[in-house]
Order: sequence, then C-alpha cells, then structure tokens
Amino acid sequence: MAGRECNFCGTDIEPGTGMVYIRRDGAVINFCSKKCRVNMVKLKRVPRKTRWTREYHNLKSIKMASIEHANVKHAQAEASKEPEELLHEQSPENIEDEKSQDEAKGVEQ
Repeated sequence: MAGRECNFCGTDIEPGTGMVYIRRDGAVINFCSKKCRVNMVKLKRVPRKTRWTREYHNLKSIKMASIEHANVKHAQAEASKEPEELLHEQSPENIEDEKSQDEAKGVEQ
C-alpha cells in the first residue's frame, strides 16, 4: 500500500491509521489525527502559519537562511570597506595635511 502524508502537518501516515476527508468539490484530503482535521476543516487554519507543522518549519528555515545570507553579504561589504578607510585616514600625507590645516586655523584666529 502506498504511503500517505498528512495534508496539514506533513507527517507520514501509517497504513491502517489516519482519516480521509473528501470535500464537496471532490478533493481528497488525508489527515493523520483529529487534531489536524479540526485545525484545517473546522478552525480553517493554514499550515504555513501553524507552528507545529512541517510547512511552517520549512518556511522558517528558508527565511532564516535568507537572513543569514543577507547578513553575510553585509558583513563582507563592511569588511571590504574598513581597510581602505583605515589606510586613507592613517596615511602620512593625511596626517601632515591635518597638521597644516590646524596651524593655518591657529594663525587665522
């Protein structure tokens, strides 16, 4: 017998267990437990928004991966900027320029 999967939570349904729900439009929906059936049929909950379902966890892991990817890109961009800025600020020419500008300001006052 072919293995079935719960249409709400995504768990595998053992042969001889679970419930089959047939909608008026002819769609066949498999449930592993009364909990899943009630959440989908009576309470009209969406598996994507229900924390204990597989679909919720799959979407959550995709979001976390994209956030981590964005953070890595941001960190790489920041890391590539820092050495250039440090070299620019600490070069001997810039230090001499700053000293001469400070002296010029002191003379003008």
